[in-house]
Amino acid sequence: MPLNAEEEFQLEWIKNHQMEDKDELAEIQAEAEAEARPQRATRGKKMRRNPAAWEMPNPEDEIDLHGLTSEEAAEAVERRIDDLLIAGLSVLRVIHGGGNPEYGNVKRIIDRKVRSEWKNRVVFYKVEPDNAGSSIMKIGKPRPQIAKKKK
Repeated sequence: MPLNAEEEFQLEWIKNHQMEDKDELAEIQAEAEAEARPQRATRGKKMRRNPAAWEMPNPEDEIDLHGLTSEEAAEAVERRIDDLLIAGLSVLRVIHGGGNPEYGNVKRIIDRKVRSEWKNRVVFYKVEPDNAGSSIMKIGKPRPQIAKKKK
């Protein structure tokens, strides 16, 4: 059956104006944009947004104080500090737990010792950002404070 003039015009228009699938075009554009975006280096983990987490030194040794009384824990940490200095290591992870009053609250006692008795030996001491039951301790000689000049 032959085409009439209007149908021939429509067929000619379709040949000259190629039709596009909008869904397929959107998928292609999304893929191209994803490839163009730079990838962040996360090494298999999400980057922490807490700036304190970026400054934490990696522990070279760790000591677990679970089950120890506060006095036993303080003695154990002091011995470990001495051992680290002899071995030439400087960063210790102290696993103290969240603080159990039954054992004399080990975390609180270690915090006090760091601020008082060990203040000349401990350069850095912070609770880990993603684990409140452990702290990072850096042992060594504190840097001398440089006096600021008055203008």
